[in-house]
Amino acid sequence: MANIMQTGLSALTASQRALATASHNIANINTPGYTRQRVELATNRPESVGGATRPQYVGNGVSAQSISRVYDGFLTEQARNYGSSVGQLAAKDRWISQLDSVLGDGSTGLAPAVKQFFASAQDVANSPASSPERQVLLSQAETLANQFNNLDSQINVLRDGVNEDLRGAVTTINGLTENIAKANYAIATSSGGSGGASPDLLDQRDQLVANLAQKVSVSTVVQSDGSMSVFAGNGQSLVLGSQSNALETKISTADPRKLDIQFKADGSVITNSLSNGSGEVSGLLAFQDQVLDPAQNKLGLMAMGLADTFNAQHKLGMDLNGALGTDFFKSGVPTVGSNSDNTGDGEFTAIITNIGKVQASDYEVKYIGANNYSAVRVSDQKTISNGDLTALNTALGNEGLSLTLASGTPTAGDRFMIQPTRSMATSFGVKIKDANLFAAAAPIKTLADQGNTGAGKISAGEVPANQVPSPTNPPLLATVDILFTDATHYTVNGVASATSYTSGANIDINGWRIQLTGAPATGDKFQVSSNAGGVGDNRNALKLNALQTSKTLLNGASTYQDVQNQMVSEVGTQGSTTRNTLKTQEALQEQAVQARDSVSGVNLDEEAANLMKYQRSYEAAAKVIQIGDSIIQSLLDVVRG
Repeated sequence: MANIMQTGLSALTASQRALATASHNIANINTPGYTRQRVELATNRPESVGGATRPQYVGNGVSAQSISRVYDGFLTEQARNYGSSVGQLAAKDRWISQLDSVLGDGSTGLAPAVKQFFASAQDVANSPASSPERQVLLSQAETLANQFNNLDSQINVLRDGVNEDLRGAVTTINGLTENIAKANYAIATSSGGSGGASPDLLDQRDQLVANLAQKVSVSTVVQSDGSMSVFAGNGQSLVLGSQSNALETKISTADPRKLDIQFKADGSVITNSLSNGSGEVSGLLAFQDQVLDPAQNKLGLMAMGLADTFNAQHKLGMDLNGALGTDFFKSGVPTVGSNSDNTGDGEFTAIITNIGKVQASDYEVKYIGANNYSAVRVSDQKTISNGDLTALNTALGNEGLSLTLASGTPTAGDRFMIQPTRSMATSFGVKIKDANLFAAAAPIKTLADQGNTGAGKISAGEVPANQVPSPTNPPLLATVDILFTDATHYTVNGVASATSYTSGANIDINGWRIQLTGAPATGDKFQVSSNAGGVGDNRNALKLNALQTSKTLLNGASTYQDVQNQMVSEVGTQGSTTRNTLKTQEALQEQAVQARDSVSGVNLDEEAANLMKYQRSYEAAAKVIQIGDSIIQSLLDVVRG
């Protein structure tokens, strides 16, 4: 009879645990990361009651071996990895959308300010002596400068926002890794090192790891004691057993406007490892390096290109005061930053030698030693030079740059970051404040003597773009007389030796250029002189206005507007690609979560059926105990009687 009671009691206990587990599943149906649990049942060892020749075994009931998770590690990891990808793309998409709004479209961005500026330059060309038109030109120039400055300022605000998000992400990562370490300790101690930990603790840890994966790509290894080691990036350990390795942010050694991520304990930088993975941190770093930096560099290239080419042409003209033009716009110079980890004291400066060759890219220069340098163009990671400083400058010359060691001596391993255009938009401004100083006229005028008898003609004349006239250059504005000694020879300012005449050939004197055509006669005279007082001349204004459609940038491939269009288009394309990929990854993540839940999730219908099943088995087990008790009581009554 004792066996009947023991068997019934084991069934009662097993059913009770199954009922409790089903109830626990129902209670946690909405708990994030919860995995359905089940009771693992097994028959007890039977009791032998027969003889050696006729063995008999009587069952001793059931025992609840364990309460386990209905868990699929592959599906859980798959859902976690898709969540990490979604975290990366969502962060990148969020910031690209903001940058796209900053840059604006054709009606609200930089393009309208450029068009209005050149439209006002055309108005001055139409009425070069008009003071109101000149004042409007200066006003539009100030508006254009403000637009450059404001856009650059807003980009820097976005950069600060990204840095703030990085700091917040690192704080969150530290909190998650600390809690994972605590969970490891609880799991290891609760299981006594056997690995049979509480399913709820395992679920909590898995959810912490899933949350961590949304911030940074992770890989995991479960140890023999049940604890889980967590690694980030290329295998950098974030959690080992009950110990977590905290991260921190610091100002980048290469660029003070950026942040590096490093381990707090030893200071080892893992930024590059994290940027190549997934998760929010990777998305923030990718946005900064792949979208924000190129956009700001292109904005700076446009500003510097406009200032440089406009100034060059403006200085080839003459203002209303009869003076040669000066710089119309002001702009900055390339920056060369020394890596804060450098051990030498070498300092470099850079200048732009040819704006037409300048690329919208940074350059990392490394001093190898023995006067040898290597240079990498950051935009495409192409090594452009390996050699001495002369070879380096030859390579940089092809990029429109020149580098000079200004002071000190670099040490092997020292690094320097050249940013040719990064800060150009913020330094862009209008230099002249007097509308009369706008050099709309050409600096020279030409004249054919009224007494000429031949059919020769003289062009209006110009100062070629390869000339660099100066307000203190008297020969440019000096009067030059050209006298034909016969039909095929002429002298300049009465010089004894005559020059052969070729119709249409360039004649370059004192920095200006003219052409004589036709058939001059002996004694014919032509004159080139200063255009002071030529207030109605618009020749230089027309050339300045033509710059709007001239392909002066990126090796003759782009106008100012082309660079601006490329900037907006690249950001838009990146945004569209990121957004579409994000939608795809979100769909894949949803499918992965559904696949995981189909195995591990709680099904209310199933649990309701289990409740009924375990309730009936519980009642049946109670009935067995009741019957056993009744039999025992009957036996006791017989014995007592």
